Amino acid sequence: MLYYNDIREPLWRALRLLLAAACLLALLSCVRTGAVFSSGTDAASVGVADEGTEPGEADDRTAAEEACAVSSGEPSGETADQAEAACLYRSRAVGRLTLRPVREPSSIPTCDMFFPLSNVEGAQNMARLDIRSQGLDSWRALESPVQRSLEYALNMPADEPALARPGMSLTWGQVVRSLTEFLDLLPHLDADPDLLAERFVWYGMRQKPLMTGYYTPEIEASLTRRPGYEFPIYGVPGDLRYGPVRGSNRFYRVEKGRVLPYYERGAVDMGKVLAGRGLEIAWAKDPVDVFYMQVEGCGRLRLPDGTTRNVLYGAKNGHGFRSLGRILHAKGLLPRGHLSKEDVKEYFAKHPRRMFELMAENRSYVFFRLEDSPPEGTIGKPLTPMVSLATDRKLLPLGSLLAFEAEIPEARDGRPSGKRKVAGIGLAQDTGTAIRGSHVDYYIGEGNAVAPIASNIKTEATVYLLISKEALING
Repeated sequence: MLYYNDIREPLWRALRLLLAAACLLALLSCVRTGAVFSSGTDAASVGVADEGTEPGEADDRTAAEEACAVSSGEPSGETADQAEAACLYRSRAVGRLTLRPVREPSSIPTCDMFFPLSNVEGAQNMARLDIRSQGLDSWRALESPVQRSLEYALNMPADEPALARPGMSLTWGQVVRSLTEFLDLLPHLDADPDLLAERFVWYGMRQKPLMTGYYTPEIEASLTRRPGYEFPIYGVPGDLRYGPVRGSNRFYRVEKGRVLPYYERGAVDMGKVLAGRGLEIAWAKDPVDVFYMQVEGCGRLRLPDGTTRNVLYGAKNGHGFRSLGRILHAKGLLPRGHLSKEDVKEYFAKHPRRMFELMAENRSYVFFRLEDSPPEGTIGKPLTPMVSLATDRKLLPLGSLLAFEAEIPEARDGRPSGKRKVAGIGLAQDTGTAIRGSHVDYYIGEGNAVAPIASNIKTEATVYLLISKEALING
C-alpha cells in the first residue's frame, strides 16, 4: 500500500502530460489544413462552396480570384487589364447571406441578333455604368419602374416566347424571373454593384441600335372651344376597330358591311370626317403642336387658367408614319440639317396655306384620352424619365431589363449645349410607330424644357439585354 501511494502522483502527472500533448497535436493538425492557413480568397471560395456552389461556378471564381492575386504583383500590359477585370468579378461579403448562391448555366443560348458576354466582359461593362448619369442617387430608385415592368410581364403567358430567334428563345417566365432577381439585388447594389455582372448574363447586340429621344410636350389648349383655340384634339372614335384582317391584325372600320382602312390624316384634318361626333376632348392653339404631340404619343395641356391636364395615347389609325421634316425636305422646302420642329413651324408661319396639305402626307393619326395620371408606355404603366425606352417588341421583349451607354445632348437656355455620356439601366416599356428594327427611343421626361435634349438625340448606342443565370437554368 505504501508503494502504490508513492508512485500514484507521478503516474497521474505523466498521464496529464500525455493527454495535453495529444490535444496540442490534434489542434495543430486542424489549423494547418483549415481556413487559418489558407488565403482570404480561398476562405471565401470555401464559404461559397459550402452553400452549394456549382462546379462550374467554382472554377470561374477560382480563375478570377487567381487573377486578382496576380494583380497585387504589379503585372503589366494585357495581363494587368485581365487581372483588373477579373477582380471586378470577385465575390464580396455584402448581403451574401440573404442571396441564393449563383449558379452557372450549363449552356447559354445565342442567335443572329444577340451574343452572350463572358463573366469578365460583363464585369467590365458593369464597371462603366453610373446610374447618377440618369439622375438617380441610388439603385433603389429603380424599384418602382422595375416593378411596373414585372407587373406587365406577369400578365403574359409564362411558357410563351417573349423573344424567339433561330437558336435562342426566351419565355415570359424567364423575363419575370430576371426582373424578380433584379428587384432582390437592388438593396445590395449600392454597396456591391458587381452582383449584377455575377448573377446575370449580359447579351450584346450584334448590330448597335440607333438611339433617338422623345418626351412629353406641353402645348397651349382649352377643354372647350373658344377664340384662339380652334384645332381639335380627338379622343378614340367608336367606329375604330382592331383585329385580324386578311391574315394580320390591323386598325379598320366597317362601312355598309365592308371592312375598310381607318380614315387617314387628310380625311380627319381637311375632310372633317370626325367633326360633330362629340369626339373632341380639347382644342389647341396650333395644329402643328397637335401633330408633334401625336408623334410623341402623349402630351401635357397648358390650359387658359394656368392649370395643366395630361393627354395619353388612346389609339392610332394604323397608317404608316412619315416625318414632317423629311416630307418638307423631299419637296425641296427645307434643307438637310434643318428639319426640326422649330424649322417646320417657321416654314408654316410663312406658308400657312400649305400646312394641312403637307401634314396630310403623314397619313398616321393618333387619338388621345384625357387623364390626370402621368404619361404611360405601351405596357400601360407610367414612364420613368431617363430609364424608360421605346423599342421594337420583335427586337427586345416589352418589360425587359437592359443596360446601355450613349452620348446625349446637354441643354442650356432652351438649346443643345455639348454632349454628355449616359451609362445606366433601361427598361423596355414603350413602342412607337417609327421604332422598327435596331432602334431604341429614350424617354427624357415631361415639359418643353427637355425638348432640346430629346429632339436632338440621334446616336449609336450600346445596349445589353440582361437575363439572370437562374432564369436560363430553370426557365
